[in-house]
Amino acid sequence: MALQRRIVRLAKPPRRWRVPNCAHFLKRKIKEVNINGRPLNCETGAKNIFYGYDGDLCVVDQLALQYYAGDGGSWQGIHSESGIWMTIFGLMWDIIFSDVPNVFHSKFQMAPLDLDTDDFYVGRKFHIEAHLKLIQDGKAEEILTSSWKSHLGTSCRGVNWERHSLSELRTVVACIGGHCLASLCRHLAQDYRSWSSGMPDFLLWHFHGDRDVGESKLVEVKGPRDRLSEQQ
Repeated sequence: MALQRRIVRLAKPPRRWRVPNCAHFLKRKIKEVNINGRPLNCETGAKNIFYGYDGDLCVVDQLALQYYAGDGGSWQGIHSESGIWMTIFGLMWDIIFSDVPNVFHSKFQMAPLDLDTDDFYVGRKFHIEAHLKLIQDGKAEEILTSSWKSHLGTSCRGVNWERHSLSELRTVVACIGGHCLASLCRHLAQDYRSWSSGMPDFLLWHFHGDRDVGESKLVEVKGPRDRLSEQQ
């Protein structure tokens, strides 16, 4: 993204380069929500502490969660960053531990040797795309439940069995929807190293009356003196 911004600047007069296709993407405005809190301290270099909506002291992340649970729209949510996405992707168990030559040299491996390379997707493209088609068609909960019950407690890179319950993961998957979830899993399969970090702080979700109709939201939280990184 930093290189794209540089190219866009070079496209301006007097150079008059052709404006690149990425220009419209860089101008995209992400919705911002300003949450006002009462700070306890304003010291430079010190971690910001606020009075929460419940009157107790909290950090900026907790204050944001309280806001979204109340006036912000009655959202449920967790501070997940990349953790929950790694767990959901890891439960594509049959793909990750599929029988591919020369990627498993020991039964104690937590992932295939090519997971961080382009070869992971290229060597399994047919099976990955077939799996993602099932996810997109609404089979994500079924796949996730089957993998959870079959492999609970077995070490797999990225999967945290203790942090998230099966019920929570099923709810999250239902609210995200098959199309978005398949797209995200495809990104991880194609470039696990890059996409496994920098995810937004919060994953929020709620249902609209009937449990079959859900909605999810990703939120990055920044304090008064924080800035977004390029990866974020």
